[in-house]
Amino acid sequence: MKGYIVRLFSFVAIIAMAAAMLPANASGVQLSYVTPANGEIDTETNGFAEITFGWTASGQYSTGDTITVVISPAASSTFVADCAVPTASVAGGTGSFGSFTATGATWTFTGGATGVAAQMCLSVPVADGLVINPLNISVAILSSGTYVDYGAILYYLGGGNDVLVTATVPSTLSFAIVSSTALGVPKNDCALGSLTTGAVSPCNYSLKISTNASGGFTSTIDADKQLSTPEYATITDIAEDGTVTLGVESYGIAVTGATVGGRNSGTGLFDQPLVENGDFADDDTPVPTSPTAFISYTDGFWSSTTQSTTLVTHKAAISPVTPAGFYSQTVTYTVTGSF
Repeated sequence: MKGYIVRLFSFVAIIAMAAAMLPANASGVQLSYVTPANGEIDTETNGFAEITFGWTASGQYSTGDTITVVISPAASSTFVADCAVPTASVAGGTGSFGSFTATGATWTFTGGATGVAAQMCLSVPVADGLVINPLNISVAILSSGTYVDYGAILYYLGGGNDVLVTATVPSTLSFAIVSSTALGVPKNDCALGSLTTGAVSPCNYSLKISTNASGGFTSTIDADKQLSTPEYATITDIAEDGTVTLGVESYGIAVTGATVGGRNSGTGLFDQPLVENGDFADDDTPVPTSPTAFISYTDGFWSSTTQSTTLVTHKAAISPVTPAGFYSQTVTYTVTGSF
């Protein structure tokens, strides 16, 4: 039992001696950026960038104390260097850096500090062939003497703390001529039927256009010829903004543009009407036989409902002397996205 007590006291004595050997004023300190203010290094001069960092010392450093600065990892095999205006004072104490290496240098005080607000400036190699490659470097300090301060800060080279997020949105542009009562059913004919003097004969279809083009879309309309027979008997085109009238030989179209579907740049909703271009803004209108601006919108457009399609109605009327025959006309629409 006596031997056990002796060994216990010996162990306690060893612990006490070890504690006594530790620095009495070891303290972690928070390093902060001075220049560049956010720690991001995106420019260089001859392959180097100057960094200035600061901290609040745990006490006033004395003559002969040192501060070792370690750069990790070494940005290149080039040595760290002094700034253009060398650090001549730290916390009011004079001194200088000794020999520089690829990973740092040691500052030695030749005159005691007069305060605790400390700053240092170093010129660190940051470029490889004058190109700053993405890299994050740690700058750590460790002082020796009465006050042992330690801490580290990160500097970010060439966007080393950035993440470039990218995405691709495929371009889309679709166009279909569909039934006005069943938008999923293609309709590439428009039968006016057997014309009589006792009625105006109509037929219709809808234009369904969608695109994610930032500048929207434009479209044109043109026909291969007037509504005519192979022998070139024609049904007279209606005068612009006229009215196809029962008993009067006339032919034209009426356009009811989509009232929604256009992207609202303010809200992002597809609630804007498209534009009926030129003469097609009023009805009735003759069908042109050369490409003519028809409908358009200047942003994305999404056609999925009746209200977001454009209704085209062809109308024909004859007089008692309109020549008999089979009349036809091919109307062509061309849609172009403005990407």
